Amino acid sequence: MRKFRSLFISHGAPSTVIDDIPARHFLEQLGQTMPRPRAIVLISAHNIARKTVVGTAAQWQEWHDFGGFAPELYQMQYRPNGAPELAVQIAQALAADGQDVAISDDPALDHGAWVPLKLIYPQADVPLVTISLSQGMDNAAHWGLDNAAHWRLGERLGQVLPDDVLLMTSGSITHNLRDAFSRMQSDTGEYTVEQYASEFIAGSYVALNTQGKAFWLDWQNRLRHARRAHPTPEHFLPLLIARAAAGIDGEAPSVTPLHQSIELGVLGMDVIGLNWS
Repeated sequence: MRKFRSLFISHGAPSTVIDDIPARHFLEQLGQTMPRPRAIVLISAHNIARKTVVGTAAQWQEWHDFGGFAPELYQMQYRPNGAPELAVQIAQALAADGQDVAISDDPALDHGAWVPLKLIYPQADVPLVTISLSQGMDNAAHWGLDNAAHWRLGERLGQVLPDDVLLMTSGSITHNLRDAFSRMQSDTGEYTVEQYASEFIAGSYVALNTQGKAFWLDWQNRLRHARRAHPTPEHFLPLLIARAAAGIDGEAPSVTPLHQSIELGVLGMDVIGLNWS
């Protein structure tokens, strides 16, 4: 049984692409050190739709979906080719699995997609397909981000994506912006790491190495400090998807911490390879 390779990236703020921080410098060299994929299938925490939407754009264009940052960010472009045929194949495979799927040729790339991609592949020369998170209706007839649905998405992607296509998921291993903004207001430039953040990150690695589907479907209750580390789940679901894609018949994947750093004492910038060796 093949071991499907996936990659989780904590993308940080839009300014990661210009900030003098360890995560930026790591991402700038990552593309030179890993095998070059034929295409990338990318799932961003900022791409959320009511159903699973597969992006079929023939050419992508950066979307400056943020405000209040340095003017140079709004001048940046990132415009890779798409892979429409691959996108349609993926959509068909997901639909055949009973998932609620749509396709869209909207070319907009949110910052969770184009910021890390611009650092890793600055020439924008790797074709791209996007897949959204889904706010499918839950059993209580409410719209919400469902763990089980995204685990299933990851499992199916692990089954259908070719070995030369990289699944890249972009979110954040911790994402409490209220805590982050309160730190920014202190303006000291020096931030101690909050214990809840470090303990949540450590617990996530233990779970990646040891826990199966049942644990991940209940991660908000099983991982210590989960609801403080992620007041909303959208930035953690990309890691859940990557974990599901990399598991084979319930077997835990190999987990490689490719990069670990933390900003403002609360925002983990981890980059994690699954079945990377």
